[in-house]
Amino acid sequence: MLTRRNFTVSLAACAGTAGFAKTGCPESEGKEHSVLMLNADCNDANVINVFEPPILHVAPGDEVTFLSTDAGHNTASKRGMLPEGADAWNSTVDEDVTLRFDVPGVYGYVCVPHYEMGMVGLIVVGEDYSNLDQLKRVRQVGDARRAFRALIEQLETA
Repeated sequence: MLTRRNFTVSLAACAGTAGFAKTGCPESEGKEHSVLMLNADCNDANVINVFEPPILHVAPGDEVTFLSTDAGHNTASKRGMLPEGADAWNSTVDEDVTLRFDVPGVYGYVCVPHYEMGMVGLIVVGEDYSNLDQLKRVRQVGDARRAFRALIEQLETA
């Protein structure tokens, strides 16, 4: 089950504090994790419209906050890319949202406005990869196909 609560977090206030690397890219710590919604990759400005980090590993019951760092992004679960029993979500564009991940498995998610451009990500809950084959069978469009394949390959080779 996912639970949602909205709140605003200033990235400037977080930079240099626990949870963020000196580059401004998020680092996970404890039961609270952050994913930035960005116009450009923290480490490569030539890569546009990304979630940072693109793959996040969390424990069951952990919370993930998607931070609307740059304008024009949202987070939404991708149909067919959730563990059985997990709730879908779809945030408003430019909204910070915190979700709690209780069901183990791999979750695929997208930025709806930039999905076809490949703005996608994965969250692994509890190191449970049992639904990974299901994720591979989901039809993707545009650059999302390549992006999801690359992320799934990273999981398989890790």
